[in-house]
Parts: sequence; structure tokens; C-alpha cells
Amino acid sequence: MKKTTVFNNMVILVMAFSLLFFLGQRILAGELPVLVPDLPQREGLIRNPITFEDLHNISQTGDRKGLYVDLRNPDLQGKIHTGPYPFEAGETDYDYARFRSSNPLKNGAGLLQIEKFFSDKYNANSWPHGQAGSPPTPAISYRLEIRDYGFYDSRVNFKGNPQTGFQKNLTITEGPFVNLVRSDQPQRVLITFETDNDCRGTVILSKPFRRRKKESGRQFLPDADFSESKFGSLHQVRLSGLLPGHIYQYVVRCETRAGETVGSSLYSFNTAPPAGEGKIVFAFISDSREGVGGGERNYMGHNFRSLSRLVNHAYRLEADFFICGGDLINGYTSSVEDFRLQLKGWKQSMAGFWRSGPVYTAMGNHEALLNIFADGSKYGVSLDKWPYKTASAEAVFAEQFWNPQNGPTPSDTRRPPYSENVYHFQFGPVLFIAFNNNYWWTTNRQCKNYGGSPEGYIMGDQLAWLEKILQQAEENRNVKFIVLFAQEPVFPAGGHVQDAMWWNANNNIKAYQYNGKEVVAAGDGIIGVRNRLWKAVARSKKVAAVLTGDEHAYHRIKIDGSTPVGVPDLDDLNGDGILDQFSPNPDFTYPTWHITAGSAGAPYYARQDVPWKDSIHFFSSQTGYCLFKVSGSKISMTFYTITGQKLDHIENLMAIKNN
Repeated sequence: MKKTTVFNNMVILVMAFSLLFFLGQRILAGELPVLVPDLPQREGLIRNPITFEDLHNISQTGDRKGLYVDLRNPDLQGKIHTGPYPFEAGETDYDYARFRSSNPLKNGAGLLQIEKFFSDKYNANSWPHGQAGSPPTPAISYRLEIRDYGFYDSRVNFKGNPQTGFQKNLTITEGPFVNLVRSDQPQRVLITFETDNDCRGTVILSKPFRRRKKESGRQFLPDADFSESKFGSLHQVRLSGLLPGHIYQYVVRCETRAGETVGSSLYSFNTAPPAGEGKIVFAFISDSREGVGGGERNYMGHNFRSLSRLVNHAYRLEADFFICGGDLINGYTSSVEDFRLQLKGWKQSMAGFWRSGPVYTAMGNHEALLNIFADGSKYGVSLDKWPYKTASAEAVFAEQFWNPQNGPTPSDTRRPPYSENVYHFQFGPVLFIAFNNNYWWTTNRQCKNYGGSPEGYIMGDQLAWLEKILQQAEENRNVKFIVLFAQEPVFPAGGHVQDAMWWNANNNIKAYQYNGKEVVAAGDGIIGVRNRLWKAVARSKKVAAVLTGDEHAYHRIKIDGSTPVGVPDLDDLNGDGILDQFSPNPDFTYPTWHITAGSAGAPYYARQDVPWKDSIHFFSSQTGYCLFKVSGSKISMTFYTITGQKLDHIENLMAIKNN
């Protein structure tokens, strides 16, 4: 009798749990604009075997040789390389790591060598006293060369010497970075940095002075101001009351509750000129995800070798800031920690520049953080990770970057946010607009089954926002030029003609959403969406260029009312959604340059046949970036290769408006 009762109770419990699970899935489905697949969930392409916290799991107390790192994974083997950081900090204006000592990484742990750098032969940083100027707290950079995974870099501050032994010190593990330098708020700048333990961060700011060239590593100017962050490990210090068009020097200081302090090197930044004024220089890069060939091409999810060299070149040519078109990293992971570490690795390649100038980022198709379901195929069914407010690709992207928060609000509040992945800002006479044509991604061919957007798609709410911002800019006298940037080419030419915003003329490609009962279309076909976007671009006299990536090459295309681009109403002769002819679009009023530079280190693509092939003015598969110079009524563009060669140049992007 007792056995029967126990059995019955177990059956009731199982049924109750099953009912709760079923109800939970129904509730979840009702809260999501996608239909949750009735498939088992699985992991995606997790790139890294460690987390950001593992990378900084360093012994508080070391010995006379140095400190010790433990990655908490005994399967990891390789080498550990160390060197002073920043190398010869008193004279360099661009932080970089230089390694001089190597030790084994065994079973996920090993020595971070410090002792060697105190000997006369290797003491380039003049420890323990440092060099003239503003010496930072003694620190070493370390590189973990992990077998089968590539390279992982960071740094650690230390106390002590070879006689007394070494101890770990409070460390700035990321940053400082200069953010939100812009002419729509020229008196404000945001300095961000991260520490490995809680502390109070302070930015010590010099008196402003007028000089265009950025300088660092020199004597600190007097009349300093102080701005503090809240006590914690993530620091955002907002500077205000700054003078537009001036240069400031700054130092970061961090203090623990026990009163111990550490400090950074001396850096500097330029504030933006007033809106509508000034000469500016900016750079554009895209597609820096991992390359082929090993070594530093495989670095935490991106191509450190190519990206760091391109960024340093732009710094030497005095670029004020970078705009980035996405595919920064490999992505396509199901792990938030993996996604986060890949983005942090990318920021390391930009750090030497980012100390003194802002970096504005757009999302690419590889900035994908996913819930993945096993359907028997190689990659499974992938949907943007939920909960959207905290775990989506859009949310974690916003967490890791500091872009303006002035984008649109999703018309369906169940969808992921646009905040910091769609936005605009002004710098001098130029309005920059970042748009996202990789928003709310679902495995392309599965959108109609579960909901979500295919690659290259732009939802109607974002399109309406873009039309509004472009129209406002057209009426704003302080805006002389407009530059838009995103990931997917509006008009591809090599590598992505099968998707991007073209899909080989297939206008059946569109977004879908789940309304609680069924999955229904959530917008027009991709060709109609593309034409609506370019119509808004082409009716503006001020758009200098639309910049994209995705295709791992450089190309410059002139799009106007005579370019064969495809018009669904005219070219879909049999009504199947596939365009049979390629008509020009008379709504493309003003000629505009479409420039793709997905050439920052991802594996190259070559040129392919497209309807607008006669409008392609230049195509190259070289690694490189675009540098723009704005002065008076002109905005010029030069494409530089990784060897420093000027491969393409146009003196004035606006000249075609008068043709």
C-alpha cells in the first residue's frame, strides 16, 4: 500500500513539473517575439577556454621571481611571456606590450617573471624609481600562449623587488579609454576603465591648451582638476565644463579603502570642435575577426596582427577618432562570457589609440550571441540570445562599448534594444549615423519558422528613424556632411552577393515575428528595404558616403539614378519574388559613394559579378583601412594598405553631387 502511494505521489510530481515546464514555455513564448523551437538546446562555437576573470586570477603574494597565474583549467598548456608595461612609459605616446622573458604554462598555471626586469641589462623602465614625467605604478604585461587556442594578453601592477619578493597590486585591467568626444556635447568627455578589485577612480585633468597634435608621456601641466567615479571595479568618469577644440592631459588614479593608490601613465585627448566648425580627420575599419595563418592572427577571436598595425598607422596620421563597421570578432557563440572576452580582446588592439581618441562601433553579423537548438544540421537553429535586455548580442555589445544612447525605440517592446548599436553623433561639420542591418538575427532560412531577422535586414522602425535623422540633418545648417556606417553592404561586390542587402535579387527574404499564435511577416522584402534605405540616403545633398564591411576587401561604388539595382515592382515579372531584370531606381536622386572596407584582417574575398559592376570604381583584396580628411567644403578619402601604401584616393567625395 505504501509503495503504491509513493508511486502515485511520484507520478503526480512528474506531471506537476511537466505542467509547470509547459506553462513556463508558453509564458516565455508569449513574452518573446519568436517561437521557441521545440528542439534540444546545445552550445555554439565557444572560442575561448577561459574567462576574463580566469585571465586575471593572479596570486596576491608571489616570490622573488614574480607572481603566479592560475587559469583554473589543468588541460591548458603553453608558454607565458612577460615584459615591462607600458614599455619605457616615460617617452612613449602609444602604449604597447614588449616581451623579454618566457616561462612554461603547465596545467593551466605558471610564473609571471618580474625579477629579470630589475637587472641592469633589462631595466628599460628604470625600476624602482621610474622615468621622468609621470611614472605609472610598476606593471608588467603578460601573454599566455595557449596551445590550440592562440594568444591572451593582459597586465598586472605589482609591489616589491627581487630582494623582498613581489606582491600583486591593484590593477587597471582595461582602459583608460576616451569616449563620447563629439560636437553635439563638446564640453563633455567620458573616461572609462576597469580594475580587478573595487576602488575609487579619479581622473586628474590638466589645464587646457591649444595644440592639434596629441601628446603623451611628457611633463604634466599644472592647474589640474579632479573628477571621481563611484567605488567599484567598473569606472565611468564624466568630465564636464571642457573647452571645445582644446587638448587636455590626464592621469588616472585609483585608491582602495585601505588607502593604497595606483596610477596610470600620462595621456591626452582633443575635445571636439563646435558643431559645424573645424578640420577633422577620422578613420574607418571593419571586419577584424580572426584571419588565416596562425600567430597573432588568432587572438581571442580577432586578428591582432592586422588590426593593431592599421590602428597605429591611423594614429600617426593624426586621426581624431575611429568608426568601425562591425565583425570585430568571430562571435557566433552561445556563451556570454566568451562573447565578452572576445570583445575585450578586440579592445586591447585598439587601446593604444583609444587612450587619446574615441572609438565608435557598429554591430556585424559576427557580433552574434545565440540560443542554439539542435536540429541535426551542422550549426543548428540559432536565435538572438534571450532574455534580450541582459543576454542578447545587442545588450552585451552595449555593455562593452560606450556609444551614444540616442537611437530609436523598438516598435515591439519584446524585441532587443537599439541602444548603442543604432545612434548618431556630430563631430565638427560631419554628422555620423550608425545603423544596424544585423539586428535581432535568426538563422537566415529559419526566420519564417521561428521569427527574427535575416542577415542584412533593417526593421521598419529603424528605417523610419533613419529617414527622420537624415531629414533633420538636411535642414541643420551646422551639418555640412553626413557619413553613415554599418556592417552589411547595401550593394555587395565580392564575397557576400548571396546575402548582405541583395540576396541575389531574392525579395522573399524578410523578417518575421511570433504574435503568440503564429509566425508572421514583420516587414517588406529585402530589396524593398534596401531601396527604401538608399532613397533616404540619395535624396540628401549632404551624404558623403555610406561605409560598410562584411566583404573582406575594399571597393568604392558610385550609386545614382542610372545604376542597375533592381526595382521589385518593375523586375519581378512573374511575381515569384525573384527579380528577373535590373532596372535603375529613379528615386536615387543624388549620386552617392558606397564604400566597403571589410579589410582589417578577416580572410580575404575577391571580386564577383553584380548588376552594378560598371559602377565599381575601385576594388582590392588588400588589408587596409580608410582615412578621411574634412576641410572647408571638401571631404577626401584615402585607402591605406597594411604596408602604408596609398592604394585609392578621392579628393572630394562631394564632387559627384554636382554632376
